Amino acid sequence: MTMRTTLGTAQQLHLSRAARTAGEAFAFEEPETLAPASRNGLPLGVFLAGLAVVAFAALYLMVG
Repeated sequence: MTMRTTLGTAQQLHLSRAARTAGEAFAFEEPETLAPASRNGLPLGVFLAGLAVVAFAALYLMVG
């Protein structure tokens, strides 16, 4: 007994399988809210101020 499939049915099967496979790549759980940022160490402002001081000191030593 031979199976008779039309081109449309085979093409539809292929497209649905490809869509299902592609959909599985994006089927992961995402949290609705982001976790709060932890406050470990120095604040960002203090770090940037220290970086600016070092940059100005290096510039001063190069020029002067």
